[in-house]
Amino acid sequence: MSTASLNPTTTAAQGGLGSGDSPPADTRQSGTGDRLYRVVWRWHFYAGMIIAPALIVVAATGALYIFKDEIEGVLHPGVIYVEPAAERATYEQQLAAARAAVPPTYKIGLMQVFTNPKRATGLAMAGEKFQFGYVDPYRGHYLGSIEKGGFFDIVLQLHRQLFLGTTGRIVVELTTCWSIVLAATGIYLWWPQKANQVWGVWLPRLRAKPYVVLRDLHSVVGFYVAVVAIVISLTGLIYTYVWGRGFQYAAQKTDAYDMFSKPMLSKCAPEAKDISIDRIVEIAQQKMPGNNLTIWFPRVPNAVYLVTANNERGPSVNEILFIDRASGEILEDHYNSQTKTMYWLGTWNYPLHVGTIWGLPTKILWLVTCIVLMTLPVTGIWMWWQRRPTGRLGLPRRVDVRRPRWLVATVTATSILLPALGLSVVVLLLGEQLVARLRKQ
Repeated sequence: MSTASLNPTTTAAQGGLGSGDSPPADTRQSGTGDRLYRVVWRWHFYAGMIIAPALIVVAATGALYIFKDEIEGVLHPGVIYVEPAAERATYEQQLAAARAAVPPTYKIGLMQVFTNPKRATGLAMAGEKFQFGYVDPYRGHYLGSIEKGGFFDIVLQLHRQLFLGTTGRIVVELTTCWSIVLAATGIYLWWPQKANQVWGVWLPRLRAKPYVVLRDLHSVVGFYVAVVAIVISLTGLIYTYVWGRGFQYAAQKTDAYDMFSKPMLSKCAPEAKDISIDRIVEIAQQKMPGNNLTIWFPRVPNAVYLVTANNERGPSVNEILFIDRASGEILEDHYNSQTKTMYWLGTWNYPLHVGTIWGLPTKILWLVTCIVLMTLPVTGIWMWWQRRPTGRLGLPRRVDVRRPRWLVATVTATSILLPALGLSVVVLLLGEQLVARLRKQ
């Protein structure tokens, strides 16, 4: 949730906020509880207003990226997807077709083999430009390429840094952190006081006054996507500036990627002849059936093939094989569950972030969540504009109330786990103190 959620237990007759700088009256019996509610609502309101523009952009670009493969299939017809046929070309023939179609300076770094019979074989090629090339696996024809810097590279750049470089990355990180806070506080503000209440809590009152309809759509719909929104935000942190660097540092210190740090060498003599790429694929498919395969070609002389496997559901890597280039022997075999914690977390992070964890149903749910996140700032600002008194902004004022220990502990722990958020909280509190002193003077 991104802007002010209002208490759904307020009756439809109340309609608005009345004073313009306080939330609607709720059914809490305790005066302290009511003031605490106002404190949470105030932080929810201001934080939502501040991050609204960035949240809309990040949610919109994220919605596009969920269906990256499908959209690229439309943008590049006849390149990513093919018409299946009875016979398949060998992978050696496919590699030869790709090498013949691009300048000789381009080097193929990896090959992607998909279980989907309609997917073309993918090849990552580095040269004058980095590009992904595609070959028809049935006819052996080179279909074309998608160069780095295309549509989705622009979408990703906008999603991660708003075209503002490091400054944009920090803004996106703050937006991500505060989105988590907004979702959590939104749940608190939504939480019903009557267990048997349905309308305005579980279902919006679409026949009520316009303001009540708007408020219910904001709070009810926001509640339904809150958990998914938190998952998307948490998994997005790994790509941010401060938190992402912290994750990389922890992974480095725990040697999470030590299996990839140095190329593994073949047990055979350097002059031994390489087996065909078709044999490498065959070995990997026998060991890891039903998976998409990514075959990483040897980076240095006499190195081995690295093969990673995944499917349409679950982590981005299910299993890792190191296959001898000359003998075809499997030198190492790592299941995802056997890898180190930081690497394991990394393999689950991307599927959870883009919604491929359970295939198409999850992607649709993630898409709906992104659309809702785009609309919540709009409905929140719309509500504020409608209920503000004439001639006044109607912004919520500071409420003096003793913060319970659990709230202080929660804010402190969250600020430590999310350093960018913690620093922004300190800045906001200092700013609040400064404004209070200026008002007294």
